[in-house]
Amino acid sequence: MGTQESGVVVGKDDEAGLLPLFERKAGRLRGAYRVFSSTIMVGICLIWFYRLSNIPNGEGERGKLWAWIGMFMAELGFGIYWIFTQSSRWNVSYSHPFKDRLSNRYEEKLPGVDIFVCTADPIMEPPTLVISTVLSTMAYNYPPEKLSIYLSDDGGSEFTFFALLEASHFSKDWIPFCKRFKVETRSPEAYFALDSSSLQDSKFGQEWLAIKKLYEEMKNRIESAIETGKIPKETRDQHKGFSEWDFNITKQNHQSIVQILIDGRDINATDNDGNRLPTLVYMAREKRPQWHHNFKAGAMNALMRVSSEISDAPFILNLDCDMYANDSDTVRETLCFFMDEKEGHEVAYVQFPQNFDNLTKNDIYADAAFVTSGVELAGMGGYGASIYCGTGCLHRREALVGRKYIKGSSGQWNIKSKKNVDRSINDLEEASKMGLIYGCPVEDVITGLAIQCRGWKSLYYNPDRKAFLGVAPTTLDAELLQHKRWSEGMFQIFVSKYCPFTYGHGVIKLGAQMGYCVYLLWAPTSLPVLYYVVVPSICLLNGVSLFPEVSSLWLLPFAYVIAASNVYSIFEFLSCDGTPKGWWNFQRLWLIRRTSSYFFGFLDTILRQLGLSQTKFSLTTKVMTEDVLKRYEQEVMEFGSSTIMFTITSTLALLNLFTLVWGIKKVVLDFRAPDQLILQIILCALVVLVNLPVYQALFLRSDKGCIPSSVMFKSIVLASLACLIPQEGGVAGEDEAVLLPLLLNIPNGGGETGKFWAWIGMFMAELGFGIYWISTQSFRWNVSYTHPFKDRLSHRYEDKLPGVDIFVCTADPIMEPPTLVINTVLSAMSYNYPPEKLSIYLSDDAGSEFTFYALLEASHFSKYWIPFCKRFKVEPRSPGGYFDLDSSMQDNGFGQELLAIKKLYEEMKNRIESAIETGKIPKETKDQHKGFSEWDLHITKQNHQSIVQILIDGRDINATDNDGHQLPSLVYMAREKRHHWPHNFKAGAMNSLEQMRVSTEISNAPFILNLDCDMYANDADTIREILCFFMDEKEGHEVAYVQLPQNYDNLTKNDIYSNAAFAASGVEFAGAGGYGAAFYFGTGCLHRRESLFGKKYSKRYRGQWNIETKKNVDRTISDLEEASKILASCSYEKDTEWGKEMGLIYGCPVEDIVTGLAIQCRGWKSVYYNPDRKAFLGVAPVTLDTALVQHKRWSEGMFQIFLSKYCPFIYGHGVIKLSVQMVYCVYLLWAPISLPVLYYVIVPPVCLLDGVSLFPEVSSIWFVPFAYVFIARNGHSIIESLSCDSTLKGWWNSQRMWLTRRTTSYFFGFLDTILRQLGLSQTKFSITTKVITEDVSRRYEQEVMEFGSSTIMFTIMATLALLNLFTLVGGIRKVVLDFRVLDQLIPQIVLCALVVVVNLPIYQALFLRSDKGRIPFSVLFKSMVLASLVCLIPFN
Repeated sequence: MGTQESGVVVGKDDEAGLLPLFERKAGRLRGAYRVFSSTIMVGICLIWFYRLSNIPNGEGERGKLWAWIGMFMAELGFGIYWIFTQSSRWNVSYSHPFKDRLSNRYEEKLPGVDIFVCTADPIMEPPTLVISTVLSTMAYNYPPEKLSIYLSDDGGSEFTFFALLEASHFSKDWIPFCKRFKVETRSPEAYFALDSSSLQDSKFGQEWLAIKKLYEEMKNRIESAIETGKIPKETRDQHKGFSEWDFNITKQNHQSIVQILIDGRDINATDNDGNRLPTLVYMAREKRPQWHHNFKAGAMNALMRVSSEISDAPFILNLDCDMYANDSDTVRETLCFFMDEKEGHEVAYVQFPQNFDNLTKNDIYADAAFVTSGVELAGMGGYGASIYCGTGCLHRREALVGRKYIKGSSGQWNIKSKKNVDRSINDLEEASKMGLIYGCPVEDVITGLAIQCRGWKSLYYNPDRKAFLGVAPTTLDAELLQHKRWSEGMFQIFVSKYCPFTYGHGVIKLGAQMGYCVYLLWAPTSLPVLYYVVVPSICLLNGVSLFPEVSSLWLLPFAYVIAASNVYSIFEFLSCDGTPKGWWNFQRLWLIRRTSSYFFGFLDTILRQLGLSQTKFSLTTKVMTEDVLKRYEQEVMEFGSSTIMFTITSTLALLNLFTLVWGIKKVVLDFRAPDQLILQIILCALVVLVNLPVYQALFLRSDKGCIPSSVMFKSIVLASLACLIPQEGGVAGEDEAVLLPLLLNIPNGGGETGKFWAWIGMFMAELGFGIYWISTQSFRWNVSYTHPFKDRLSHRYEDKLPGVDIFVCTADPIMEPPTLVINTVLSAMSYNYPPEKLSIYLSDDAGSEFTFYALLEASHFSKYWIPFCKRFKVEPRSPGGYFDLDSSMQDNGFGQELLAIKKLYEEMKNRIESAIETGKIPKETKDQHKGFSEWDLHITKQNHQSIVQILIDGRDINATDNDGHQLPSLVYMAREKRHHWPHNFKAGAMNSLEQMRVSTEISNAPFILNLDCDMYANDADTIREILCFFMDEKEGHEVAYVQLPQNYDNLTKNDIYSNAAFAASGVEFAGAGGYGAAFYFGTGCLHRRESLFGKKYSKRYRGQWNIETKKNVDRTISDLEEASKILASCSYEKDTEWGKEMGLIYGCPVEDIVTGLAIQCRGWKSVYYNPDRKAFLGVAPVTLDTALVQHKRWSEGMFQIFLSKYCPFIYGHGVIKLSVQMVYCVYLLWAPISLPVLYYVIVPPVCLLDGVSLFPEVSSIWFVPFAYVFIARNGHSIIESLSCDSTLKGWWNSQRMWLTRRTTSYFFGFLDTILRQLGLSQTKFSITTKVITEDVSRRYEQEVMEFGSSTIMFTIMATLALLNLFTLVGGIRKVVLDFRVLDQLIPQIVLCALVVVVNLPIYQALFLRSDKGRIPFSVLFKSMVLASLVCLIPFN
């Protein structure tokens, strides 16, 4: 089947006597193969019959019964899938074009061809690789005036544009060189990598050396620009296109960019031989965060629109950026299929196979897909239904843009390409800022299917000389991720409206539908494969036979199917140019993909269908290190990372190794066993043999590509646990006959097994509640409140007040608007404190030009605002917060100044918002400050250099406000961020990968106040008050930091989302402060610098607050800025104690909590201070989703601390008091406390439905402690809440949020932490948005809960609410029908009723509300189904 024979020529002479432009030949021995495959089908049917006719039904064989049924289902799946695979093999045909006939007949009438090259990431797809592909297509043997090459850069990268510009110049030398000497391949990178030893000192050799030198010089210029992060100025000045990057551009947020680098219409656009050049266009479509960009499909559709405006060729060739043209005649050959007079008009596209130039000899990762390319895709082409693979495909434009095929249509290939001869380049570029199907990771496959269902045919052409060569994945991780994306996307097609059996019914042939399903069902085929690899092995361990005995005739179909299919597989593979070892490697990857990539593709698709996950698109990197490349070339498999896929692969390998050893032991000890178990032993042995490289990577290798020890440990544990799974019905030996009954000897309580386990669960839940409650009392037993005397401080130390550095942190200019940030900065600048001793640092982790612009505007406005505040003693000193207050006033001097300063503020605010909206800083502003030059480089949020700009120099006596008073220092900082360096979120920013080190260089104040960007100063005397704790002569030297509570200025009257945490702020934190162990919350905290830098407390220490602040009077601003940039660089922390013992600690989403604990364990004390006038006011979450996500991050981070070396009971043992350790654990155990809460709101209601009582009868004395604990606990909670300034309704809202958080946020925090501990997940940091829409704000002010989205947390909330509603109704019905059960069930009825009452807003959002904040219908549907299913769980 892998070769051709002379067959029937399909393209015969037409009426005019013209010879066809292509022919098709049937695959060899097609008839013989059909007979052979029929015999295998008979064998499969016999296997099915064997399974159905030999189902175990004996006593004690229940385990074997279920294993047997599973085997039948797996074999049924294998059989059906095998039938699908035959659809393509029964109709294999090969196509062959006649390009000479095409040239003779249509040379003067050749149609235009647009070539699309797509790239998306300049790091994973280096620009030098991209331009090699572009240059290879520009050099096609095709009339250049009819070629137009378009590069789509979805990364919007200035460096990709620069590389393409360089390629446009180099093409003037490269194209004539290629055509003059007829070189192949025409990718310069690939061509110069060929052996050049045969070059002689000839004209060709001289030109070869000259052109290679030009290429290397160009390549060096491109790589140098990328490495330095800067385009040469002379180059930028030479082309207007670089002006597009004068805007603040990021990969996900940029305007449309279209630049025509070579205008093919221009007769002067020629190469160095005077021949015309093809058109060359750079395009980056517009991308905005709020608009879905639809990945590659969106880029292709944008290219179609843009190209229709510029060249509008009737044919489109699309290529991935790494898939260079390897045959210069490919376009001519492909056009033969379209321009054939008899059949060409039916063809929508011609697909080429994907081939790679970096394959190893035996194709270690099975990237070549020899059989797929040589047989299966050719079989699909036999139906006229070749699969569109997304690259290496020539399309008819009209088919791609949605036109249906009409019989009798003659095609439009001979129309003139649109050349817009009367329009300038500028006109075309602007007009182009004006398909493929969206919503699927494999948009190519689904698009090809849709085209065929519109009546078109498609062909598959696999030429002798490979048409295109790309870069195959060189690591197993990249290979598996790629296949996961493919399998996930294709299974999405199968479960969508585009399923071939429904969408293609009656439109495409059944064989084509089945052929598509061979790939669309990759994901679900993982299930039978996993079953076959796991269950027979475990059954072997337990002596359970799942196959016929060797002496049975039923062994024959199994043996025949296995032997025949594999022998044919080898023959087929070798006939497609594979090697025997290559076939073995393919079998290994077949197994690994199906047990990892395809399985996760299946899971993700199911989760997506349930609305619990979103489609993601991942790029395959084309960059690798030297050691990885070396191992790849040596055909050594690359593991190296701790991905969950490797854990599964090694677990399955070890499981089969363990069971094989055990199976052989069983045969040796009991020779009767081989007849029954031999097939399972052979199956295990085959899995073990195929996994030999996995065992080598686990135990024998020591290079960086071996399997990490963490994966090995998890795999051994998981494989060992799997070996303990018991199966009944085995041929066990005496040792097992004792062991298995012990494992299965579970008490059943005299027919009350369900109640027994529910009762045990209740005990465990109540034990958890009790232990947790004991921890909460550690706060309340030692509550103390502190009060400073700021007047005494001023009287005693006014002339010796220490310097204070204030750190304000922001990370995202969209979620944290710059106008909000500068309000916090201005409030800090206006403190009643000597300005020469204040330095304010703004850390901008996004490196946003607009945040810098806003801070520059604030520095000017501060000259008016600060004197106004101090003159009239206004509070608060955040202009936004102050002007929101009631501004009724009399016509006096204060009123006039207020109006004037308010006008200045609103003008500044409008300028900032206008710049953000237009995406451009005013030119006159940029010219006024040198700092804007930092953004002349290509900057993104995750990739930028260190930026330090001193906007106000507090050392300068001329830096004064409008009243002549000195201003505090004001510094903007954006630490360096690079993709390959971890930035450690806010902790990294605080550590001077920003401020602590940078501030040391500039001001070096002994005290540091850190604030979140939305937490403005509400009391001008706060710093003086806090310093009282540090400067007290008796105890001040012991204090490391003073923490103030987090308060908010946007709370509703009854605090609907319980953001205020009244009891925590008023009681619990004061209790922690009573132990000298106040928590550090990450904002609103004043630190002693030396304690934050890692210094241990010593009893001899007496404090350093009175040292002179470092002012660097002899250094210029530029000197300080440049020195500070080094301290804020990525590499500064390498091999240091930063993030470990110095500064904030890394590796945790709540770096503040773990840092505070570490400081206390170094001997320092900390103070909690809750002043009458709130010191800081921030922005609380105004939607339920945001509030829950915030608490998920907190609970996840705190549970991570508990499970780490920083667990207070371990890290703090002997260093801090036991009560302090317990205090910390109240918060560190937020996540696991979700489990007993979930148990309490699920199991008692379900038991109520079944009439199973879990509480004492009301008439029993044991009911008293339950009633007392419930009433006393809640009574005290109400009193405590009201004493902390809450309302009764506010307390009720806090109870609702208590339940909601524990059943959603904390539960997912628990799950994510466990997955992280197992290496199956990574820590993520999410920012809470401070931006909301008007209707959301209105509902928040009305105290209407905001749902609106389909998050899984809302699904759980709604499910639990409905479950308790259903069970309450069922319980009341049970009592009405049998009043005798009331005494037993009344506590459960009350519990359900309380859950129902507390969830009233959920029922309203489910059934009564119609606004946008209601619970979506999809959530309602899923919750109804889930709640109904839970109600079916039996407990009696």
